[in-house]
Amino acid sequence: RTPFVKSFGSIMKNNAISLGAAAVKGLIAKTEIDPNAIDQLIMGNVVVNSNAPNLAREIIIDLMLPSNIPGTTVSIACLSGLEAIYQGICQVEHGDASVVVAGGSDSLSSGQMSLPGNLTLALGKYSMGGGNKKGLYAGLSELFTIAGPISGWLPTAPAIAERSTGRTMGYHADLMAEINAIKREDQDAFAIGSHSKASKARAALRSEVVAVTNAEGKIVNDDNLIRSKINPAKVAKLKPAFRKPQDHGTVNAASSSALTDGASAVLIMSETKAKELGYPTDVVCKAYVKTAVEPYPQLLLAPAVAIPKCLEKAGLSLDDIDVFEIHEAFAAQVLATLKVLESKEFARAFLGKDTPVGSIPLEKVNLNGGSIAIGHPFAATGGRLVTTAANLLRKTGKRYALLSICAAGGIGGVMILERRGD
Repeated sequence: RTPFVKSFGSIMKNNAISLGAAAVKGLIAKTEIDPNAIDQLIMGNVVVNSNAPNLAREIIIDLMLPSNIPGTTVSIACLSGLEAIYQGICQVEHGDASVVVAGGSDSLSSGQMSLPGNLTLALGKYSMGGGNKKGLYAGLSELFTIAGPISGWLPTAPAIAERSTGRTMGYHADLMAEINAIKREDQDAFAIGSHSKASKARAALRSEVVAVTNAEGKIVNDDNLIRSKINPAKVAKLKPAFRKPQDHGTVNAASSSALTDGASAVLIMSETKAKELGYPTDVVCKAYVKTAVEPYPQLLLAPAVAIPKCLEKAGLSLDDIDVFEIHEAFAAQVLATLKVLESKEFARAFLGKDTPVGSIPLEKVNLNGGSIAIGHPFAATGGRLVTTAANLLRKTGKRYALLSICAAGGIGGVMILERRGD
């Protein structure tokens, strides 16, 4: 993956295509895979560039990879990268491909601002709907009539908000904290712990990163959001970011993942092809489940529904999982997920069962830190979780890793990786 860098920082002029190309190029160099062996490139992308919506194909063209590789772009909010990887796995399992590169890329810094609907319609009608053929006066008169007052022509700034609820994701995380009685102190402690673990795992994280050259010619080769030292007292004084304290606001800037730019990519192969080319075959996808819940009020709760379904699909229990990589959109969302898995009421209401799913020990969660510390470039997070989990399984000699991502729209996805012995 590329470094994960705070948006509007050192790589803000590298768009998602550029970052995705850097990750794919780095993967090809690191694995020494012959580009001619690649059958498919599948990439997730959330902040879509309307001038080049198929990011995957643009990456192929920019890197001058074999032109016969079709590029496919997946967009399903923060789950995009993991979904792209799963689609690559399906291509291999169905016999449609032997070698797939998959991952995701996003640049929040390069996000386009949308024009008001009336202005977009007016400009479209004038340029493509025949308005410019009515003569200058008549055409412009129609344009201004449809577009409305000039004061309403300003672009709309992008917001991390739900169309269906009108509320930000942070607002929903606050609701989850309130509904599930997640204390402010526990959220802050979890966030500080994420930074502490990531700081201690710097060497491991750096081994996953490929350098990026920014627009000024500077080499950027490190994540820049991880803090080695955090003062808990200062964190405790931060104001809630999404709701006032009297409205039960507890989520703050420190316990939320930051807007981030970055990209990731992983190499997927059939066992036969991997053995033929001399690649390891020890890490496989055991199961994957994607599900959803009603967006309001607990927008980010779907992984708690997907986790037991994925375990059942894999024939496993929570106790069998050695490593948990849970995307940290917010500390409140992670802690709420862990808490409801222990709840009989949740099991009855969401799973139709009388017994709770079980407990996930915090000491097994995000051993190298998570999105709060490392950053969250939307579609790139799936590839980071897969890479980190696979590396941890190999390093520790453990067998199973469970990956979990919540996403806008009330969607959640869970994947279980297995490390098999030789």
